[in-house]
Amino acid sequence: MAMIKTNWSKANQDDEKDDYSWITPSGFVQKEYDASIVPAKYLYHRCHLIGWNIGGIDVDNRNLMTGTRDFNIKGMKTFEDKLYNYLKENKKNNVLYRVTPYFDGYNKLASRSKY
Repeated sequence: MAMIKTNWSKANQDDEKDDYSWITPSGFVQKEYDASIVPAKYLYHRCHLIGWNIGGIDVDNRNLMTGTRDFNIKGMKTFEDKLYNYLKENKKNNVLYRVTPYFDGYNKLASRSKY
């Protein structure tokens, strides 16, 4: 589980992503696929539990997990974008944001997450 109390000023503190390619979360295997099989060539992403654009720590293994590209782009990013837009429109408000990944059995990849 990861949790943050965030606001508009925290969402905009770090305007540039840092290099976290050296971090290897559980279940992370990097393999390049043919683009006709896997769009963008890589199936697995290092997914931030709390996106750096909403105040999450960019380079911290406690804030990274392994997920598929769809999980990261279509799933997690959707919630992060909604929160970012809320903070942008409500600059004086604070938000408590929590993400909990769920692992089935001994699986090293989370099967889902709850926001």
